[in-house]
Amino acid sequence: MNYLLLGTILDHSAFTSDLAANPASTKWLSGFVGGLHDNGDKVSLCGHCYARAWPRGALFPGKREYLDHNYDNHLVRFINVPGVRYGSMGRGYYRSGCVASQDCNPDLIVTYNPYPWHVSAARRLRRKLNIPWVCLNLDFDEVGEDWKCFLRVAGDADAHLFLSHWGYLNAPVENKINLDSGVSHLAPEFGANSNRETINLVYLGSLSDSAGLKVLLALPDLIQNENVRFIYGGKGYPEVNSRLLDLEKSDSRVDFRGFVDDREMKALFDQADIFLNPRDPMQVINDMVFPSKIMHYLQTGKTVVSTWTRGLEECYRDLMIIAEEPSVEDYSKAVSRAISESHQDRTLRANLIKDFLLESRLWSKQAERFSDFCKVISR
Repeated sequence: MNYLLLGTILDHSAFTSDLAANPASTKWLSGFVGGLHDNGDKVSLCGHCYARAWPRGALFPGKREYLDHNYDNHLVRFINVPGVRYGSMGRGYYRSGCVASQDCNPDLIVTYNPYPWHVSAARRLRRKLNIPWVCLNLDFDEVGEDWKCFLRVAGDADAHLFLSHWGYLNAPVENKINLDSGVSHLAPEFGANSNRETINLVYLGSLSDSAGLKVLLALPDLIQNENVRFIYGGKGYPEVNSRLLDLEKSDSRVDFRGFVDDREMKALFDQADIFLNPRDPMQVINDMVFPSKIMHYLQTGKTVVSTWTRGLEECYRDLMIIAEEPSVEDYSKAVSRAISESHQDRTLRANLIKDFLLESRLWSKQAERFSDFCKVISR
């Protein structure tokens, strides 16, 4: 099948150019599109370069070199002025989609999240091209009472993909599929590290309250084990980075890396013994989220300590150590359990993870599920 996808896959250089660029979204989308390519599908993308609103960001943001040229990427330009930019982006996506559709002859329009600019362009392109629109719902801040906010924004899409299992089960729409994430392959050095004196706890991701910043700041004080290192990396605003740097200065076990590039990330994944996912289950913004970092962590076969948020399907419980209560104290106890586990326990869990990923979470298999779903929609 041929897809016209309204969404952005950025080159790594874009993540250091502006705080608004999101590495997690690019990783998920590149895996998804890569799986479609592996199955023989064609995907043309239209995307803009993320930027904070002018004057904090550029007036006309975006450089073609910021798009990942491993894909058929079309740059969307727009006027980045508050009150104007969303409409400008919607018109830009429509123009870019019209151009891209001449080459790819799409069977469907796919939008990466129901952002206003994607939705506006998708509705116009659907009328122009007379093809269905499938909305990918990776997150949604607040669906509203009886899903009124969600339905107003994207309820008229012809079909929906939900990463969140809770969103899939509860969304009052007819044509829907639950597809959380995937991996292209298992890590070359898959499985738990051999027993060693130092235990590396690694967190890589968003540095925000909803992602569990409070937990990251509190863990070193709650876990006094001198053989544990707390390695944190990710993008944060200056005041957040400052707090983490102060923590690093006050505790020699803390190693704050800031933004981590691909080469450094690979080294940290190799060094890690336990990965952390402390996302706050009490924040409603997490109901419609599947934490994509979980899949990157599981890909290594190493131990993951996670909170339990609504977006997770029940099958993930046996693959991670879960902090059942939404408190810093309970999460620290779950991390302590992970630290004290035997190598045999970690190996047994790694075998469960391996079977799970190979049987159901390879991107090629996830993309095949999506294509089969879309074939029914496009009839």
